[in-house]
Amino acid sequence: MSNARTLLVVGASGAAATRVAERARDSGEFHLLGLSRRVPEGAGDWLAADLTEPDGLRRALAGRPDITHIVYASRAPFGEGGVEDVAANVAMLRNLLDAAEAGLPRFAHLHLIHGGKWYGMHLGPFRTPAREDDPRHMPPNFYYDQQDLVAARQRGRGWSWSASRPNFVLDVAPGRARNMVSTLGAYAAICRELGVPFDFPGKPGAWDRLHEVTDAALLAEGVLWMLTEPRAANRAFNLVNGDSFRWRDLWPFLAEQFGLPCGVPRPMAMPRWMADKGPVWEAIRRRHDLLLPLEAVASWDFADFFLGMDYDVMLSMTAARRAGFTGCVDSWEMFARQVEAYRAARVLPPR
Repeated sequence: MSNARTLLVVGASGAAATRVAERARDSGEFHLLGLSRRVPEGAGDWLAADLTEPDGLRRALAGRPDITHIVYASRAPFGEGGVEDVAANVAMLRNLLDAAEAGLPRFAHLHLIHGGKWYGMHLGPFRTPAREDDPRHMPPNFYYDQQDLVAARQRGRGWSWSASRPNFVLDVAPGRARNMVSTLGAYAAICRELGVPFDFPGKPGAWDRLHEVTDAALLAEGVLWMLTEPRAANRAFNLVNGDSFRWRDLWPFLAEQFGLPCGVPRPMAMPRWMADKGPVWEAIRRRHDLLLPLEAVASWDFADFFLGMDYDVMLSMTAARRAGFTGCVDSWEMFARQVEAYRAARVLPPR
């Protein structure tokens, strides 16, 4: 059919893209196609291609001229809190865009999944709630270079682009250690095993600051909205749950979810303090028949990052609301639901 849509999700095995792919498949609005270096076990319609190899990528896309929309969710490897590789991230996107323009006659829209680091949240305090047109921080920031590349290439062309800026994407993703819920759950299980309270190990100033997160399912809803909404064309939008919390209020709630007495702020460098806790986790794992080793459940570097923000971290949803997006999520309910889902998946122990 001439009006059929085929969505290519690039980096489709990653955290954010997984829910985008699922929602696109369930919606019935798109035929779904994934792309990554390796075809995952049990994958459906899929392209195996390397974004760093232009010729192979061009051949792969040329073989699927039905592709109309692309969600780009790939990134070069990076270390927590460090400067990400601008040249590599821009080169991968440029290779994809070259291949799309050369081999996709019905190419209509490219979506970039970016994030709160656009505003320098990884560097320190920034103006909140952050708005999409706020001044940029001093580079490097590969998000800037990617959006500039796409915006420049789009001028005068028949396709459009959009970008989403979520903030700490939370999802139930067993085996993906860089995850807020599974990391906190592993920390809580170790506290319980050792008979100590659920102390807050972040920076003291982070205890009272406002924070927010993005449910992966909400991100997927917003991305699919942007793919076909005319008011979203050639624009970027923040995508967060729509509420906020302070750790001082959420922490007792989490302690209750984990069946622990709530502790107090007690700053700890998590990679150092948790370095010897592997045997403790293994004892928990054997007793409850859990599936994964500690390194596949928790990232202590990531914990230091998200618990160490002693400044407000908030993004404005006004632009998306004015353009017609109405999605929202109760963050407290989301935390509780995801904790239970990790238990059901035998990643975290029962309460």
